[in-house]
Amino acid sequence: MRMRLSAFTFCCSFFLLLTGCDANDPGAATKDDAKGLALFQTYCAACHQADGSGQEARIPPLAGSSWVSGPEERIIRIVLHGLRGPIEVKGTTFEVEMLGFGAVLRDEEVASVLTYVRRRFGDAPAVTTASVNQVREATKDRAEYWTAEELLAIPGVK
Repeated sequence: MRMRLSAFTFCCSFFLLLTGCDANDPGAATKDDAKGLALFQTYCAACHQADGSGQEARIPPLAGSSWVSGPEERIIRIVLHGLRGPIEVKGTTFEVEMLGFGAVLRDEEVASVLTYVRRRFGDAPAVTTASVNQVREATKDRAEYWTAEELLAIPGVK
């Protein structure tokens, strides 16, 4: 157990070192970044891979995807309710079934993991807990997966 804890501590420290720790640096890693990374590793990395590359012909990449860098309302809906069916990412169509995590993740956890994903793989702004709460409330009666077609057709989400 001691060996695992030491390796974990080393990896976390190394991550923070690589991403920067200077409190005066607006791009510096924060406690929230570490939380987002931990949530990503727990819920996302097994399929999307630690580097966001996905799995060829099976799981779409997050890195460089307009679904990640696009409107936050879309990616929030995907994480809350899941996604099923064809989705085009970087010119390739994937047939997916991604479970939703709305039943297991609190709003602040969804915001944290999506902020990590958007910053790491999409060079996009953070997602706030308030944004997640607003989308969750607006879609609270939804009991099925989203499709890419539905998400692209949502008015005001461009």
